[in-house]
Amino acid sequence: MTTPPPPNQPGYPEWNQPPEWNQPGYPQPPSSAYPGSPVNRPATEPTAVYPTLSTGSPVPPLGPPVPPGAPVGPPPPPKKKTGLVLGIIGGVLALCLIGGCVGVGGWFLLRDKSEPVAHTSTSPYETSYPYPSDSYSPPTVVETTEAAPPPSPVEVGDCISVDEQGTFLGIGNCNGSRGTYKVLSTDYSQGTCTDPQSPYITVEGYRLCLALYLVETYCYKFPKGSGWVVAASKCKAKGTVHVIDIVPGASNGDRCTKNYKWNRWYRFTHPTVVYCVMQY
Repeated sequence: MTTPPPPNQPGYPEWNQPPEWNQPGYPQPPSSAYPGSPVNRPATEPTAVYPTLSTGSPVPPLGPPVPPGAPVGPPPPPKKKTGLVLGIIGGVLALCLIGGCVGVGGWFLLRDKSEPVAHTSTSPYETSYPYPSDSYSPPTVVETTEAAPPPSPVEVGDCISVDEQGTFLGIGNCNGSRGTYKVLSTDYSQGTCTDPQSPYITVEGYRLCLALYLVETYCYKFPKGSGWVVAASKCKAKGTVHVIDIVPGASNGDRCTKNYKWNRWYRFTHPTVVYCVMQY
């Protein structure tokens, strides 16, 4: 672009001066010019009129006027669309970012809504209940085991001593010197004996099922009627008996020994046995 010379220079009219066309004494410009045709040019160049702004200041010219018939220059190059493409891409990215933010915000909002909120109440008449849980855990089953029983005071096969009322006096022996009953079984649950009719006593929570057990040549004291057989405090004392013979399973004294003198027999059941004795 050619910058016009400042005003009031030779060859250019002053600003806002009307052109000298159509003035008396000036020839009219040709309507068209053709190569080789004479052109009547005025003595001076026409003065260009430039529009003024509302402020009254002149607007500088955009360039010298193009004479009629001058060749038109090439069209301006097309504007590149790089800026438009970059603008579209930037807009798409902005929308994606906005959509991502909206999606993340929605996810947090839904998550907050799905989580249970503990409700607190200060009113004494309101009660808060826990939210139900989808997880189920069965109650823990506590195995109950019975406490082991204490050790038995006696063993099966022991011979024990009792008084005339059946009170347990302790473990004796089975040779006749101490002890009149043999232990057949012990039961902490205090169930019935194998033979329900057999004698028994209870010691330290155990039921002791017993059987009468006497030894030949030893002295004992039999009860009058029902009761317990105990050892004699003194052999051959009044009311005592001296065992001469023992016949298991017998029903009477017919099978008692003939070799020794005896004067009475006693039959006991559970188990069944006949004692052939000398009674004093």
